[in-house]
Amino acid sequence: MPQPSSLPPRTFATRLKHIGPGILLAAAAIGSGELILTPRAGSLYGLSIGWVIVVSIVYKLALTLGLARYTIATGEDIFEGFSHLPGPRNWFVWVLAVVFLVGAVGYSGIALACGSALFALCPALSMIQWAVLVVGTAFVLLLKGAYGPVEKAAFALSLTLIVGVIYSLIVLQPTLGWVVRESIPRIPAGSGQTLISLLGWTAGGTSTLIYSFWILEKGYAIPRGNHAEVADPAGDHQNFGQWLAVAHMDAGLSYALMLLVSLAFLAIGSITLGTAGPDGGPLVPAREETTALLSRMLTVTAGPQARTIFLIAALAILSSTILGLVDGKSRALRTAAHILAPRSRRWSDLTCYRVGIALLSLIIFALLFTGRPVVLIVLISALEAPVLSLAAVMLLYLLHTRLRRPYRPGFVWHTVIVAGTLTYCALSVQALIATVAEFGGQ
Repeated sequence: MPQPSSLPPRTFATRLKHIGPGILLAAAAIGSGELILTPRAGSLYGLSIGWVIVVSIVYKLALTLGLARYTIATGEDIFEGFSHLPGPRNWFVWVLAVVFLVGAVGYSGIALACGSALFALCPALSMIQWAVLVVGTAFVLLLKGAYGPVEKAAFALSLTLIVGVIYSLIVLQPTLGWVVRESIPRIPAGSGQTLISLLGWTAGGTSTLIYSFWILEKGYAIPRGNHAEVADPAGDHQNFGQWLAVAHMDAGLSYALMLLVSLAFLAIGSITLGTAGPDGGPLVPAREETTALLSRMLTVTAGPQARTIFLIAALAILSSTILGLVDGKSRALRTAAHILAPRSRRWSDLTCYRVGIALLSLIIFALLFTGRPVVLIVLISALEAPVLSLAAVMLLYLLHTRLRRPYRPGFVWHTVIVAGTLTYCALSVQALIATVAEFGGQ
């Protein structure tokens, strides 16, 4: 259960000690989008589509700060907030619970990519066997249900990731002139599906909503029950502002890390694969082989050491994604179960959480053996984009109906959310149709 802090930190140093949920969000969000989809996009279109990543990061940062604002002000996680929406009872909680469960289909592709990295490092087991081992290890580590160890693991894996990514870029030696020329924004012909996949999975999809649960676990807000009203501004507004400042620092560091890693992998894909094809054009690997191919290309460029470091960084990315997503979505599904099936409250929170991690792990295990798990990543990403946009609209409604005026966000936040949501909606319909067509034809 969450352990609320008594008083908010008021200095930069003390606020820095309270960061954690954002790093865990970054560890969970940086995954298949960055390591599988982004390098392939870089091989096809170079850095010219980097603007899509920036749009995705800015939009999801604003959404995350809106989630923090609501949760800190009310003491409710976002699923409890969505239970107050007008219309059929708990209708959006049902939608998100289904999306969270279906999203585990895509995690099988992440697990397989993790197995691919381990197989490249140590071929003693097959890719699928390594993937099964990774998921099983995550399941065992999460059984205790404690937030602290998961956060510590996220910090360690994120540090490994940063070192590996920076090293990989250094050995490739991109010049400043090349970066400037290649970064001119454009929308290449035939790139629509790639763009929406990047929008959907760069910096996470609906997993962004998990931030609300993690900041409660960290103690940024005091839980007040399912029918909480925002506290009296005269009494609590100063504390609210201090905790919101902590959330701004925490989320800002998180999304800065996501931006660095995403753009780095776009550049790595462009440099190593952009002209590596037999005719001098792009070499576009099968999605499952992206990690292994990139590691081989780095070996050619900088030797075996570069390959090993890259694979370790890839392993850190993918394993942290599995760990973070299973933990965070199990916490969300626990709340969903309490809302949708009130009798589940007879079970302890730990029992409900364990049921969640068992269910998600079983889905991942089952899809590992279909032979097509990573194809499903693209389909799920296209489904998540419109749902995330709908979540942003519902959050906007909650902020204006359940928070008093002193707690509501300002003009800049509203501008980013409205513009970002319209962008997502405009691209989602076309890309979803194209993705379903591709999926059905394979």
